[in-house]
Amino acid sequence: MRITKRQLRRIIRESINEAEFYDETPEGQLVGTEKEDARFTKQLDAEKIMKSAGLTKNEIAKMWPFLDGTEDPWDFMETPMYEKLFGWYAFDADPEDRMPYSVAKARSDVPDEWIIDRLAA
Repeated sequence: MRITKRQLRRIIRESINEAEFYDETPEGQLVGTEKEDARFTKQLDAEKIMKSAGLTKNEIAKMWPFLDGTEDPWDFMETPMYEKLFGWYAFDADPEDRMPYSVAKARSDVPDEWIIDRLAA
């Protein structure tokens, strides 16, 4: 049996359209990745804040161990990243993101822990 190129293309196109992929909706969205998507979105938001605070790429890379808890948070306060993020949160952030005055003065909370908690949340 012989088939033409046009018939072969039609057969291939039909079989591709009928194929269903594992863990994928008909629109092509992966199923079961909600937690990973949420984690990725949080990391993107934290990175945007760090960039707007003026951190360099190296400083951003040094921040991730503080955010995931593998680095001791007590060491964070003595870094240039803390200075930049404190200045941004205390003075330059949008009003809804700004560090409360009582936290900035360390009366109600510790500023370095507040910054880490805010970025990790």
